[in-house]
Amino acid sequence: MILKSRFFSALLASMMLLTVVLSACSKNEAAQPSSPPPSESASPSASPSPSPSESPSPSPEPEPVELSVFGSIPEDAFATQINQWVTAKYPDYKLNYLCSCILNMPDLKAQKDITPDILYGAAEGDLRVLLGGNLQTDLTGLVDSGIVDLNRFDPASIATAKNFSGGKLYGLPESSNPIALFYNKDVFDKFNAPYPTDGMTWDQLYDLAKQVTGKKDGVNYRGISMFYRFALLGNELSLPIIDAETGKAAVNNDGWKRIFENLSRFYKIPGNLEGYERDSGLELNKFYEQKNIAMVLSLSSSYKRPGFEALNWDMVAAPTFADNNGVGFQSLPTMIYITDTAANKEAALQAVNELLSDEAQLAAAKEGRPTHLLNEQVRQAFGADVPLLQGKNVKAIYYNKFAPSPAVHPTLTLNAPSILAFEFEKVILGELSVEEALVSAESELNKAVEMELANKQ
Repeated sequence: MILKSRFFSALLASMMLLTVVLSACSKNEAAQPSSPPPSESASPSASPSPSPSESPSPSPEPEPVELSVFGSIPEDAFATQINQWVTAKYPDYKLNYLCSCILNMPDLKAQKDITPDILYGAAEGDLRVLLGGNLQTDLTGLVDSGIVDLNRFDPASIATAKNFSGGKLYGLPESSNPIALFYNKDVFDKFNAPYPTDGMTWDQLYDLAKQVTGKKDGVNYRGISMFYRFALLGNELSLPIIDAETGKAAVNNDGWKRIFENLSRFYKIPGNLEGYERDSGLELNKFYEQKNIAMVLSLSSSYKRPGFEALNWDMVAAPTFADNNGVGFQSLPTMIYITDTAANKEAALQAVNELLSDEAQLAAAKEGRPTHLLNEQVRQAFGADVPLLQGKNVKAIYYNKFAPSPAVHPTLTLNAPSILAFEFEKVILGELSVEEALVSAESELNKAVEMELANKQ
């Protein structure tokens, strides 16, 4: 979201109020009652008067802590999604919130009084912002001190968090948006074809897509479309687009060839490219508006789009490679990062840990936000409070094992998935072969890297 200049100026002024302040509260010492002096006329035989017991000094009040939180959720969701969980445990914490999507944080790096303590957002986009502003900080020492129990998390999610951090730990996974396969029951009924099921392989899905591609009652139906940018980004083989060590493109290889060939073959099914829109978002719109696409591979949150409520739909787990042992796409996590400018990193991590508690994660799961915890009660609660998910196959979200996300380069911030997706589209449109597209992607990615490095000099 790009803010208009006049609105951005006003926001910068308001953001000055969102700095970390650790102000010590005054400590009022209670006056201790003094014992009366011994009477000089007291008879030696008189029983001594007992001294009044000293009143214990009151415990000092906790010092107030202010934390600035920048996130990708709307401001009206901040109170219930973040603030209530932290302040219930730490009533002396005050959290100030501003949507991170309006900020150009790399430009704000020099102005440490308006950078966030906690960054709550999507792993890919906000990580690029974090690294681009050199705002990352390693939380390993604090985590090892016992504030957070990493054993509560899916190991693949922690592996992803560490891969994002070069083996360190810049942040923790809060929720996810895994890829699922949505389907229109009415289209399958028209073709008298079986519905998709959990546990399908790519080859089984390919055969099914052919069954629901064709013309019925004067309407051309397409078997499947894909939000392929996210399918490439979250690929099941955990392949990087940019090599984390060299900073060079890592796509012209057999692994990416397998992924390109696998995904592109679906668009080559006769009739499946008819009416194709050169935008995955528009393809998703067609699925629930025109209702002429039988299946769509997309983010699990896609059901929230207006129009799904008028669709006779359900979902299943995304297909997997038969030889990949039930490993599906990456979880595409929402991460919570703590910045190097946070004045009280321990307090910030304590706040983050409350958002990762079983109670907070249970509430999030009921609202339709998949968890990274291993807690089965939390996982089974997914979508319990979402009317549109009632009666749907919500267990599909956790059917496959999540693939860990690959390591990322510690400084590069280019939008590599979009560059790769642009070259993939040339394959499905017949403009390039898979081999040619991967060579072109390698070249374009390396050019983008060189441009970014030149701009940083």
